Amino acid sequence: GYVYRNDEALLVGFICEFDPTYVRANRSRRDEAWDDDFVGIALDVYGDTRNMVFLGSNAYATQLDIRKNNPATARDDEFDLSFDMEYTTASHLEEGYYTVEMVIPFKSIQFGAAKEQRWKFCFFRQCYAQGQQVNVQTYKVDRSNPCNDCLYDQVLILDGIKPNLRREFIPYVFGAVTPGQVPPAQLKAGGSAFVALSPATSVEAAILPDFSQVESDVAQVSVNSAFALFYPERRPFFIEGSDLLETRLKYAYTRTISQPWALSKINYQSKDLRVYVLNGFDQNSPYLVPGENYSSYGASGSNWSSIFRAEHPMKNASSYGVLTTHRIFQDGGFGHTLAADLDYALTQNWRVKGEVARTETLEPEADWISNGESFGTHSAALDGERFNGYSGYASLRRNSTNWNTRIDYMVLSPTFQAQMGFEPRNNFRRYEMGNSLKFFPNKKVVKQYGIYAEATLFENFENVVKEKSVLSFAWVQLAGNLTARMFGKYRFEENYLGGYYDDLYNVNLGLNWSPTYSFSMEANHLRGRTLAYNESTVRLGWARETSATVTLQSAGRFTWRQSLNKVALCEIYDPSLPIYDGYLYQSVLTASATTELGMRLVLQVDNFSQQILFQPLIQYRPSAFGLFYVGGLYNAQGWQGYIKWQQQIG
Repeated sequence: GYVYRNDEALLVGFICEFDPTYVRANRSRRDEAWDDDFVGIALDVYGDTRNMVFLGSNAYATQLDIRKNNPATARDDEFDLSFDMEYTTASHLEEGYYTVEMVIPFKSIQFGAAKEQRWKFCFFRQCYAQGQQVNVQTYKVDRSNPCNDCLYDQVLILDGIKPNLRREFIPYVFGAVTPGQVPPAQLKAGGSAFVALSPATSVEAAILPDFSQVESDVAQVSVNSAFALFYPERRPFFIEGSDLLETRLKYAYTRTISQPWALSKINYQSKDLRVYVLNGFDQNSPYLVPGENYSSYGASGSNWSSIFRAEHPMKNASSYGVLTTHRIFQDGGFGHTLAADLDYALTQNWRVKGEVARTETLEPEADWISNGESFGTHSAALDGERFNGYSGYASLRRNSTNWNTRIDYMVLSPTFQAQMGFEPRNNFRRYEMGNSLKFFPNKKVVKQYGIYAEATLFENFENVVKEKSVLSFAWVQLAGNLTARMFGKYRFEENYLGGYYDDLYNVNLGLNWSPTYSFSMEANHLRGRTLAYNESTVRLGWARETSATVTLQSAGRFTWRQSLNKVALCEIYDPSLPIYDGYLYQSVLTASATTELGMRLVLQVDNFSQQILFQPLIQYRPSAFGLFYVGGLYNAQGWQGYIKWQQQIG
């Protein structure tokens, strides 16, 4: 790899050799080539792992950009795939090698005002050798250090850069036609603006933003879920700076802002301080009431919403900070949250993490919630009651090359309600301890394998044991890009809605296999003995769940992904009698003319809700924030045609 600079941008180039038998390359849309052979650069602008970004490309110049939310924590939300940054790519593919060139404008990156600029970086490449995925980076990996990004040992010297400041205006026009609706046609327009006051400070504003998603959320089976399901934030306005909001307990969840009239956002960074401020007026918002046994969900009226976050970053991915959220309903009622957090590296392989929070709630007098769970002396209805709650989290972790240990404690009081967050369960204390062993033989057949074991105790504030359980997870990565895994959980006892149940368990077998460019699959099968949580009569049942996903690719332009999830729960006394039995099927066919222009056809059949959804879409996306699409949506309620134009100016 090669790196150059001029006054306005980084210029990065790569020459990548490959075996033509195993190369994987597609003319995919942006951020849809993560299974391809790709290469790129990871940037740590401040040298302390904050807002780490990776910018890359595959052999057809498909852009791949990602941000790390917390470089020292390997969790499901470690990477933010919704992150987009403005940069340009060019590529050239030949027999046996390809080249990639990238121009990364300095104005697209937030960095301090100091004359001396020292940016840590690494090059990263994903490729395939003998059909096996191989990841290569330009720093020495230390598996005893949970923060890989802390190991970067190469620096870009960029003294004296003074780029043009980023200033963008993104207007949009959206139109839709829905026969049978009054009025049948809908037309709206609005836009957003981004103004950089300095390389370290930016202001954003949006008027009547269009938050309709081009692609719907991934469907989840909720037939036996007692608590609300989480969906990640993917709307571009909220992505910039959102890594600051990542905490173990979700005190701030921007999807609680649903249909805003107007929004403003400020991002500021210096060597010792990061600040995020979000304000807006929302026409209606999701209203979540957490509970001990289940959560309740409704839609609220108009409200003012704000989030404030300040953080002091330190070396080795350590930091401490405060976060506040405020929601004030126009017709009365409010919800406030004040939280503080610490993430600190005691040594290279010992870390502590802690959070405390307090919430203050004044319920609106409204009918937004119809089936809430009462708590303490407070009723389930929204009847103007006022109360406060608290939460806490503490964690100690130790990492070594082969053995990792963690000890966690979490508490949420019965009156804890984070109005702008997402914590669907409260009234519990949780004690948890987990250990994992990992080995890396990298032999001809066995590449890696490991096992994880965990013990958990849940109890409520009346000292009633809600759950006492152990679980184990084992996996092995084999040659040919095949990973097999087994998961098992045993609940010695569980208390649900006052009833005691024991001897609950489930076992899950699964595999991932991607032997060639054109074919990959994932399959899981679960059996167990569990509760029917959402039935009018809660009772034990025999659980069966089978899921499979198959992805086919052809000619570097076509991808067809099909998934089927079949779920059943049968009576404990007679497995031939179903309590519920259904499936969720989804088919997604994409065709790419270029990396900017493509078509997508989605078919979804939800047997549980007796719903069929069909969604065709043609999309043109010439830049990170500019797009044009035309499409439709058909379901049981009828059909809708829509069109949207959005232009990035500046």
